[in-house]
Amino acid sequence: MKIKNKKFIYGFIVLGFGFILREMYFAIVYLYNITLKRNNKSAMMKLLDVNDEARIVLEDFEEEKIKIKTWLDNTLVEGIKIKGYKNTPLFAEWFKNNSNRWVIVLHGYGANGRFMYEVGKKFYKKGYNVLIPDLRGHGISGGDYIGMGWHDRKDLALWIKHIKKIDKNCKIVLYGVSMGASTILMASGDKMDKNVKCIISDCAYTCAYDVFKYQFGKTKKTPIVLLKFLNLVCIFKNGYSLKNASSIKQLKNNKLPILFIHGAVDNFVPTTMVFDLYKNARCEKELMIVNNAGHLVSEIIERKRYWNRISLFLNKYC
Repeated sequence: MKIKNKKFIYGFIVLGFGFILREMYFAIVYLYNITLKRNNKSAMMKLLDVNDEARIVLEDFEEEKIKIKTWLDNTLVEGIKIKGYKNTPLFAEWFKNNSNRWVIVLHGYGANGRFMYEVGKKFYKKGYNVLIPDLRGHGISGGDYIGMGWHDRKDLALWIKHIKKIDKNCKIVLYGVSMGASTILMASGDKMDKNVKCIISDCAYTCAYDVFKYQFGKTKKTPIVLLKFLNLVCIFKNGYSLKNASSIKQLKNNKLPILFIHGAVDNFVPTTMVFDLYKNARCEKELMIVNNAGHLVSEIIERKRYWNRISLFLNKYC
């Protein structure tokens, strides 16, 4: 009887352990699908409890549609397709201007280039050719996963190369928000083309792993331990580590001037991250903190001051 009881107990333990492993597997798959797989961001935003400020961006975008449509109707626009890193098909819109000044405008996580029309319009009126790509895993571009800036940085280098084919005398500004800004900062640590003159980074994160860790810890809806497994899945499926997707490490090799912008009450990419980025940047640099601004809304809340600061920065470096 004792032997039978032991077998029963061991069997129960094995079944219980198997059940836990099964549940962990499904949890990790679910977490991957809503964080790093394309076309899933509504679930991700719900999981991370995105703040009201981020939703204002969508509302503001809707309100600007009429003005944007007028701009689009009176602007020469060309769609461009190239092969990105790992031969991923990429798409961008080129808003043509009679100038050798260019700006590449990168959107944030879960968005696409159309969300950046208002910013593109502002740069266009300043006399810039405007290139607005869809990052991999977003919009019209290919890719079935989110690059979190790490693979996107290689795509950015190819967009720069493409612009040089169009205009060998180009002077290029790099502008991005959130993941788009982090993409640029990560790219800045690689060998950067001499035609690129400066960087404008709005609400970038220090590292992809750290921003997920911050969100999971804040919401308390996802055990932090699952993030380690999510990172392993990302390495296996996508070929990069969330820990390697680091703006702060790449910044140490950057030589380009940077204007850092961040909202003072950003609770998606915490404001503390911009201070870490600024401190680790070994280049000419400026910092603008926008009071009462959450994630992605600095331009909306302080539009006049925002663009005046950008104009001063551009006059200095481009």
